[in-house]
Amino acid sequence: MKKKKVELNGSVVHPITVGDGAVLIANGKVYHTSKVVAVHEYTSDYVRFETLNTHYSVYTPNFPFAAVSPLKYSVAA
Repeated sequence: MKKKKVELNGSVVHPITVGDGAVLIANGKVYHTSKVVAVHEYTSDYVRFETLNTHYSVYTPNFPFAAVSPLKYSVAA
């Protein structure tokens, strides 16, 4: 199966973690991805990752925090 490719200019809502879906904001829309299977590249203004269905390239020039997390995490209540 050939995966589609998506390029976005936007923000990463929380760090991208392998095994979890990513949440992105671009063009005034919120995108929820399927599970992330690999993070291929990331810098302070760019992240390229792969989900079950899609290859994503997200340009994040206004996002100063880490966009990728090597660890699974949970939100404390």
